[in-house]
Amino acid sequence: MRLILVRHGETPWNVTLQYQGQVNVPLNDRGRAQARHTAERLARLGADALYTSDTARAAETAAIIGSALGRTPAPMPELREIDVGQWEGLTPEQLYRRFPDHMAEYERDPARTVRLGGESYAQLQARALVALGRIYDAHQPGDVIVAVSHGGTIRALLCHVIGLELANFGKMWLDNGSLTEIRYGSHGWRLVRLNDAAHLEGMVAEGGE
Repeated sequence: MRLILVRHGETPWNVTLQYQGQVNVPLNDRGRAQARHTAERLARLGADALYTSDTARAAETAAIIGSALGRTPAPMPELREIDVGQWEGLTPEQLYRRFPDHMAEYERDPARTVRLGGESYAQLQARALVALGRIYDAHQPGDVIVAVSHGGTIRALLCHVIGLELANFGKMWLDNGSLTEIRYGSHGWRLVRLNDAAHLEGMVAEGGE
């Protein structure tokens, strides 16, 4: 089984480095262009199923991809980004200025500190693993599955797959519109490619969550 994980296209909040979490921010023009390029590349591979986070930026990306694949995206709430609670809409600079004690706690234990009114990364990982299990149970060994999700969610899954301590999630980066692939075989899930953005040359820019 091949599972191709797609990070959603760019949004205005990615550009301004504002934490989005589960808020419904739409794609910007570059994000829609990224989604179209990603869709064209995936159309050459084909897919047996298409899943998506039900937040607006992922669902919009998945709709564009679905048109190219001839697949209707199936919403899967477990693929949502981490719930950032009171971080929502803030930049990192604003966050450290407004909540210094909380951010000190977060730096001490980034995997398990619950974001104010939201989730911890450990809780996100547990939820993402539910999605992975549902996808695995629903499909056959030779199937190709595409799932549109978020940078945080995909990285949480990858930490599990490669046995990386969850506190190190920030050491991986995923561009908007990039492809990350894991495959299931006799040795379980394995990472095959990470942040493949060859189809997006000149169209990616480092942004926030």
